[in-house]
Amino acid sequence: MLVLLAVCTRSTLAAEADAAALIARLARPAPANTRFVEARFSSLLARPLVVSGQLTYFAPDHLVRRVDEPFRELMTIRGEEVVVERDGEQPVRFSLKRAPELLGMLSSFGALLAGDRTLLDRHFRSSLSGDDVRWRLVLTPTSDRVRQKLGSIHVDVERDAVRCFTLVEPDGDASLMLLGDTAPATRPEPLERGWLEALCSGVAP
Repeated sequence: MLVLLAVCTRSTLAAEADAAALIARLARPAPANTRFVEARFSSLLARPLVVSGQLTYFAPDHLVRRVDEPFRELMTIRGEEVVVERDGEQPVRFSLKRAPELLGMLSSFGALLAGDRTLLDRHFRSSLSGDDVRWRLVLTPTSDRVRQKLGSIHVDVERDAVRCFTLVEPDGDASLMLLGDTAPATRPEPLERGWLEALCSGVAP
């Protein structure tokens, strides 16, 4: 029994060390920029809402999301404040506490680009699958308040780069954000969630 316990303990420690090492490989010096295409699938929408633009990471608590198409919008998350700016409109400001899904995105994105497993564990329970080349990290918020809006985050990685960032809501609706070279230049119509998920996993649809 003691031998079995020792083996299980060593296996758990090895798995934790592997996860920490993989996450550490994602670290990027700030500022870090990446283009994105994001598709929002909702039961309230007749067709998915697709936007594209650029993400800029400055620090674990500072992220800028610029949408270029099909409209122009600038969202700045810094500390506890969110500022949304659109052409011809007054800026909208609100506390990050009012948007648990944004808090979840910032916490996970910031921790991953910092390569900080400890920071990630402050906000999420995590599970890892895949191999050294292609792997997926599933993050579940530990906060009850965040879980009311955000069920889980799926992070698909190839080697040292995040391919996709998927936010899954408790009711099954989801936003899939494809980063960098994963973002498709062309898309089929109608756009299907399964097609994007195949891109995220690295399996060409």
